[in-house]
Amino acid sequence: MVSLVKYELYKIGNRKTVWALLVFLAFFNAFTYWGLGPLRESVLTTEGEMLEGVEAVKYMQEFDRQYAGALTDEKVREVYRYSYSPEVIEKAEGKFLHYSPDIIQYLDGAFSQGEKVEDVFTPEMGEIYFGYHRGNAMFLFYMMNVILTVGCVIVIAIAPVFAEEYSRGTDALVLTAKYGKTLAARSKVAAAFLFSFLLWMAVGGGNVALLLAVYGTEGWDVSVQVDFMKWNQSIPYEMNYAQLVGYALLIWLISCLLLTGMTLVLSACCHTLFSAVVASIACYVTPVWFSLPECLKLVLPAYQAQPQRALNYGYLSVGGQKIMPYWMVVGVSVTLTFLFAVWAKRMFRRHQVM
Repeated sequence: MVSLVKYELYKIGNRKTVWALLVFLAFFNAFTYWGLGPLRESVLTTEGEMLEGVEAVKYMQEFDRQYAGALTDEKVREVYRYSYSPEVIEKAEGKFLHYSPDIIQYLDGAFSQGEKVEDVFTPEMGEIYFGYHRGNAMFLFYMMNVILTVGCVIVIAIAPVFAEEYSRGTDALVLTAKYGKTLAARSKVAAAFLFSFLLWMAVGGGNVALLLAVYGTEGWDVSVQVDFMKWNQSIPYEMNYAQLVGYALLIWLISCLLLTGMTLVLSACCHTLFSAVVASIACYVTPVWFSLPECLKLVLPAYQAQPQRALNYGYLSVGGQKIMPYWMVVGVSVTLTFLFAVWAKRMFRRHQVM
């Protein structure tokens, strides 16, 4: 069985199209990181000096560190009004907020009308911990685009697993062999999931390593509602960025595996390689063009690229226990992935050999 899985994995990864896609993914990831990562950072210091790149990151971390801690009305006034002199703000020529540290950008959006902390946050969010969070927010933002691209690679790489046998006419050879309907079918499914898992480990692990190398763990204890990009401010739980990054990595992995299962089913259904690829891409991409019920969006891989979708709901009471809807989405997605794997395997086994 192990040797068969290795062989099937070799078949998936040895296609020129797959190699071309992997190279494109690497360049896209690098370009996205360059465009939204630390090399593009700029900040105006309190002395009026403009810093860029890693120097800007270090300055923002030091600036935000001064005000780290529980967010209070006094701290809002202190940071928002007195950290920069009017002369320095005037020097920015109307672009001060664009070049200011992330906590000032956040405060300007959340408290610009004189709101109090209790007016902005709910008790369910717990005590709001303030501080540097730019690195984590940018990581979560640019990774959504990377994950969507990873999904396209998975679709095109996995679609031929069964359909290619039909197109080449080798399905009869495989299915009439001694273990064609058992070990061969299982090895194809196992190799497909292993490919997606390894791809995700490379992408996810590589980008987390970049995050830690440049930003470190600074800001992991900051509340997710403190978000200058306004992506996470509606999450109604007591949660910090370390937890949110963990939740995001898990749902991204599950979305890749769910997409693999969906693609395997379509590969086993379609009788040509071309139709399998087209059908798989269509099922992955086209749902985002339609207005679908939110409960359906939560279990579609393309929508799961944005983890906040599964986290923007309050607790549900199930059997007297409070459960985050996120875990229900995870459970349903894992169940669907398993069912898709079994379904694809059975469809290939029952394929009519001509």
